[in-house]
Amino acid sequence: MHYEAVKTDFFTRKAAVLMALMAAGGFAFLARFGLGLGETTNLSNNYPWGLWIVFDLVWIALAGGAFVTAGIVYIFMGEDFHRLARPAVWMGFLSYSFVVVTLLADLGLPWHFWQLGIQRPEHSAMYEVSWCVSLYVTILGLEFAPTVFERFGWDKLKDLWRAWSPVYTVIALALFTYLMSHKIWMAALSLVLFAIITFLTRDSGKHSGVPVILIIAAVTFSTMHQSSLGSLFLLMPDKLSHLWWSPLMSLLFFLSAVASGIALVMLMDMLVSYFFDRPFNWAMLGKMGKILWAALAIYYGIKIVDLGARGELGLALVGSNGVLFLIEVIGGGLIPLILLSTQKLRSNKNLLVPGTVLALLGVIFNRLNTVLLGMTLPGTQPGGLVGTYHPSMVEWTLAISLISAAFFFFALGVKFLPILPKVEETN
Repeated sequence: MHYEAVKTDFFTRKAAVLMALMAAGGFAFLARFGLGLGETTNLSNNYPWGLWIVFDLVWIALAGGAFVTAGIVYIFMGEDFHRLARPAVWMGFLSYSFVVVTLLADLGLPWHFWQLGIQRPEHSAMYEVSWCVSLYVTILGLEFAPTVFERFGWDKLKDLWRAWSPVYTVIALALFTYLMSHKIWMAALSLVLFAIITFLTRDSGKHSGVPVILIIAAVTFSTMHQSSLGSLFLLMPDKLSHLWWSPLMSLLFFLSAVASGIALVMLMDMLVSYFFDRPFNWAMLGKMGKILWAALAIYYGIKIVDLGARGELGLALVGSNGVLFLIEVIGGGLIPLILLSTQKLRSNKNLLVPGTVLALLGVIFNRLNTVLLGMTLPGTQPGGLVGTYHPSMVEWTLAISLISAAFFFFALGVKFLPILPKVEETN
């Protein structure tokens, strides 16, 4: 498949609005470090996390489209979806980069990041997530690098990339194995195993454009950190409603990221076609809708079965948490599953679009419920008042500005880099 940059005006009124929002976010970021968390956020000892953590967990889930699409295209040979690969990787790279920016603002002492290099805790999900995300960002950069080389005609750099990116990837996987296991022999075994895989698939980059070891690393790192984010909430069975707390939270977080990632990639393709006046490929989107239906069915099926097995289904009919849960499961699960259930329905764009949007919103609402709405956080003193939280203007401004930045830089990339397939090859 051949790719092209979109020939269109970029600095429009829409771009000006996005840049204004980004500038406001820059001031909010400076205010956070100039005045401190206490002065710029409404966080407290009762509520030590808030909008920015919701923002991070939502965005990481949606960014799952990068590894899911890459896996479908390059590992399972889904050639019908090749046009989605580069936009998905570009959005994934932007998403994780801006998640890091949010973390810099949200962490109390972000300049202590170097401690990751010298501390090796044996039972820390956050340690694993930190290394996973850091290494995964570099893998995303390597996946996207050929697009830049192609744009500027850097053939020699592309040859170096093709030769050395698998070497780096194998080393990164071995390093991660050592950091998680603390055992040299396991790291050595990992090095040998992935080196053999790299050797056996050494011609994969010539056929698909990306060495398959990069995709294996992307899927590995993504699977681990998506699930580990869910495991963080295993520590809170007394604070999080059991409509969302579950021993299977790691699995549910991963499965929801797969579903929401697919939905976002589909929605991105629709939006690109709409805003850049390119032909829609409804047939391809309908096929991807079938995969989305399967992902949703597995995710919500396990979720409901788990609730029933734990005897917690009755909570869905009680109180405000029950209402929130039903909105999430019916609006984000049942309705999309109906709308996407057959080929005839998926072929109708008036059903495919709302089904995709609702599937995406369902996972977003799940993260909101898990992090904030489904929580009951007591006061810091025995018998203290239940904590409350409302995001401050600085929190809202920074979050909105980073979303604006994602749209801005995605469009900038589409304008100046060969990210989208040539129009004559889109059908």
